[in-house]
Amino acid sequence: MEQEIIEIIEKEVEQALFTCIDLKIEENYIAMGQEFAKILAQLQKHDFISPTLKVIVEPESCLTETRILLESLQEAQRRHTSRGKLLTHRQILNVWLRKNVHYQREILPGSF
Repeated sequence: MEQEIIEIIEKEVEQALFTCIDLKIEENYIAMGQEFAKILAQLQKHDFISPTLKVIVEPESCLTETRILLESLQEAQRRHTSRGKLLTHRQILNVWLRKNVHYQREILPGSF
């Protein structure tokens, strides 16, 4: 995979992450889901994930935020496959946000 594509995706994922955090603070869950769907579409476009949300590339070969997103996707799939439920964007997004250091340290403590 080209380094240039990896860097472009990383910037898009990073921007989407901060947008999703802001939207979660505002409790604008519809816009948050739409933003998350856009980044998943970008990952599909560049063959990071399949249309069925299966991770195609090794997460370790990606930069930090993209790696965390791909690992979150894998983790969310493992959790919900064992329960026999459908996987939703919101479930993946919640796993992704909880793995983000900025979200853990600055946003999550303020929500209690």
